[in-house]
Amino acid sequence: MKILKNSLIILLFTFFGCSSDQSNLDIIIEEQNNSIYQTNSVATYSLEEVLNGMRKWDSLRINRDALLYYFESNNAFNLDMSQFPQGSALHAYACILNGELKFAVISEIYDKEIYQDSLINHIKIVDLHYADIVELTEQTYESYTFPLPTQYIQAADAINRIKDWNTNYANWLKETILIYQGFHMPTYSLTAQNYTVYFGLKNNIENPAVKAADLVFDNNNGLFYDSMRAYPPLVDETKRYFVLELI
Repeated sequence: MKILKNSLIILLFTFFGCSSDQSNLDIIIEEQNNSIYQTNSVATYSLEEVLNGMRKWDSLRINRDALLYYFESNNAFNLDMSQFPQGSALHAYACILNGELKFAVISEIYDKEIYQDSLINHIKIVDLHYADIVELTEQTYESYTFPLPTQYIQAADAINRIKDWNTNYANWLKETILIYQGFHMPTYSLTAQNYTVYFGLKNNIENPAVKAADLVFDNNNGLFYDSMRAYPPLVDETKRYFVLELI
């Protein structure tokens, strides 16, 4: 009987030990997933801190060597489109916060003077990180055709743009005429989900000798989207960039 009791105790400890290990593993996996898909900075910032960060970036745009520091270990960020009004373009303002390059992202719906008192409530601070694209290059992708207008681009084109940035961003920083203050990002083809957004380079229609900065949206399920226009210049003067006016 004693042997039977001991065996039962050992069995219970083994069972609960395994359950505990599995629970811990589940927690670790969940934390890793949360880290991968973290969109907003953990820190919170006041509007004036964000504006000061934008002013800091603006002062650095003429110092090409200094900019290299901020791109050496960053080529991507995560953007959760469910945090913004659907179908409306986003304005992503580059800023330096806590010594790091980040983007202050706001829907164009709220980037207006009438929302000045509540602007910070509509701004999401997005952290940058480095994303290895080996898995992207090793996958096989289907080719799709979507009704126009569409932001969809073929996988080969998307990956080439990302590769071009990873290889040539330093040359681009030195040779481009204008370093952007931010991006205007249409979203009409995007859905309310998380996207991995990569920096890219594509041919500049106005000046073929210099590549244009680009953002490539990856829906993490085999589809890629081209979604941005850098500024300056502000091509569409009908769109208001009120946050820019505050710096």
